[in-house]
Amino acid sequence: MYLPAVLSLGVFLPSVIGGLLPRHTVTPSDGRHLTRRNESRVPSGHIINHCTEPGVVALTFDDGPYMFTNHVLDLLDQYDAKATFFVNGNNYVTGLDDESTPWPGTLRRMIGAGHQIGSHAWAHMDMSSADSDIRHEQLTELEHVFAKVLGKIPRYFRPPYATCNTGCLNDVEGAGYHVINFDVDTKDYLHDSPDTISISEDTFAQALDGGGPESSFLVLSHDVHEYTAKTLTPFMLKKIKEKGYRAVTVGECLGDSPSNWYRT
Repeated sequence: MYLPAVLSLGVFLPSVIGGLLPRHTVTPSDGRHLTRRNESRVPSGHIINHCTEPGVVALTFDDGPYMFTNHVLDLLDQYDAKATFFVNGNNYVTGLDDESTPWPGTLRRMIGAGHQIGSHAWAHMDMSSADSDIRHEQLTELEHVFAKVLGKIPRYFRPPYATCNTGCLNDVEGAGYHVINFDVDTKDYLHDSPDTISISEDTFAQALDGGGPESSFLVLSHDVHEYTAKTLTPFMLKKIKEKGYRAVTVGECLGDSPSNWYRT
C-alpha cells in the first residue's frame, strides 16, 4: 500500500497503521498510540477469557443494540452496576449512526452511564473463516460509525461465535484491539423463553456459588433477547449483589485504566 492511499483513509488511519507495522515498532506518527497500548495491563498474544481482578463480575452483552437494550441499561442503573456491550454495526439493526433512529442515543447512553463499548465486528461474521482484507473491513466499517457517533474507537473486541484463530488474532491485535471471550456462557441464546430462561439462570448461579471472595467471572449474554433483558439480567444483578461481588466493565475486571479502553 502506498503512503498516499494510507493517508486518504482519514479516520481509519490508526487501524491501518496498526495492521501494517510490527506491534512494538514506534514511529513519530504512531508512537503515542503504541506507547499507550504497551502501558496497558492487558496482555497481548492470546485471547483473554478471564478477569484478573478479584471479587468482580464482568457482565457482557453481545449483538446489540436492539429493542431490549435500554431496558438492560435501566436495570444496570437500578443496581449501580457497570457492564460491557460488544456492538455490531449490521446485525439485529442498522443505522447506528443515523440520528433518526434510537441507536446513536443508545450508544451514547452506554458511555454516559460509565459502561464500556467494544467491537463485535460489523456484520457478526466468523472472523476465523475470513481473510485479512475481510477482517479489516469488518473492523473499520464499525470504527467509522463509532468515530462518528462517539468520537472514539474501542480497543476491545469480542469475536463473533467466540472464534478467532491465529490469523484472526494477529490481524485484530495488529489493528489495535484486545480480543476478549469469557469463562461463563449463559447460553441465553438457546433459552429465550419464559419456560427455559431458568437454565441460563442456573448456569450463572452455579458459577458464582462455586467461587469465593477472590474469584471473578467474565460472563457472556446478549441484550438482543427478550428474556435475557426481562428475566436473566435482573437475576444476575441480584445474584451478584447477594454474593458480595461488584458488577464491572471488562476493562475494570482486567485492571485496565479507562484511558486505555478507546482510541481517537
